[in-house]
Amino acid sequence: MDLRAQAERAGATPEDVLSLLEATQLLARVREFREVAQRTCAMAKRLSASDGATFVLSEGENVYYAEEESPSCLWRGRRFPASECISGWAIRHHQPVAIRDIYADSRIPHAAYRPTFVRSLAILPLGHESPVGSLGVYWAYEHAATEREMFLLDVLAEAASAALSHAECWQRVVQLQSREASPSETPGSGGDPMLTRLMPILAHDLKNPLGAISLAAQSLLRRDGLTERDLTNVRRILSSVTRARYLVDEVLEYARLRQMGGLRLDISSTRMDELARTVVDETRSAFPQRRIELVTEPASGMWDPHRLAEALTNLVGNAAQYGYPGTPVTLRVGVRPSESYVEVHNDGPPIPEEILPFIFEPFRRGRGDGRNSVGLGLFIVDQIIRAHGGNIQVCSQHGLGTTFTLHLPMQQMQPIAMRAESV
Repeated sequence: MDLRAQAERAGATPEDVLSLLEATQLLARVREFREVAQRTCAMAKRLSASDGATFVLSEGENVYYAEEESPSCLWRGRRFPASECISGWAIRHHQPVAIRDIYADSRIPHAAYRPTFVRSLAILPLGHESPVGSLGVYWAYEHAATEREMFLLDVLAEAASAALSHAECWQRVVQLQSREASPSETPGSGGDPMLTRLMPILAHDLKNPLGAISLAAQSLLRRDGLTERDLTNVRRILSSVTRARYLVDEVLEYARLRQMGGLRLDISSTRMDELARTVVDETRSAFPQRRIELVTEPASGMWDPHRLAEALTNLVGNAAQYGYPGTPVTLRVGVRPSESYVEVHNDGPPIPEEILPFIFEPFRRGRGDGRNSVGLGLFIVDQIIRAHGGNIQVCSQHGLGTTFTLHLPMQQMQPIAMRAESV
């Protein structure tokens, strides 16, 4: 059964999906393991209306009860053989389990539960394919976990699994940024191999809970009898999922750049003015409250249209996001001898001077609070333009706004396998 069918069968409501979206967004911003565990336990209790929750890690033959939220002490800080506890069973079998009466199930080590308040429980693996642990919720009375509760907890467990990878990856990024390059490291050598491996794993894991939330939201839209408030909430969910998926795609693109050593282009005859018009139309749909102006003249060249569309979409979207409300964003396409140029301008707060020299480096944020970016967009834009044999410049000053200018040679006749020093 696919996720959409599961959501419909489980009876997930718009409020349920909003709670899942909130949980996923909170976990996506967490940088420390313990905070992942604590937030997951708190959210699990709320989603299931349970009396307690535990966060368990797999350690091969053992399981470790790393965190809990409970009115009385359960097993935090203790280890048990995986073969002798229900958490280990869920991890080893890659299956969730719900038990109404723990004393009627032979998989439960009854002696370990007698000193506790627990009478019913549900255990879900953290990750479907290769569980790294389990999430447990407990009730102090006999309770048969419903399909709705199990669905919500399963999505939360997937988000927690992704957050663990995210936290580990973030720590590697911090170490990489703070570490001075050793003499043996050469520019473009690929950097930290562990980071390269973690990035695509992280991005893949994040797509699972996002997909579940998206499918659940889409199933809600097809229901009859939704109020206008319900419809607004569901549309907010889908919009947030779209933004989150964009961030995931940025991470995957960065991982591909590191692994492949640069971009390989698919060159064809391209009309830059037509490409710009398509990007502007799409951005107007995404930012209906912003005025986006296009000033262009016919401009043709041998470029990769898909990669250039990606670059322009990023720049115009940033300009729409960060410009002052009520001011226009301008995309200008022009031609000079042997090159075309593209300018993207907005009237907004200037990029801080201390950031400008590093703005095209990975994991740098130009401005704003960074909630909608991991700092890879401008890095990827720079890689695209450099792969075409061009360059990108930025000018940002008080009173003048911010302008990004792309310079592209018109006779880019074949793909360039480009390895940049910052990759």
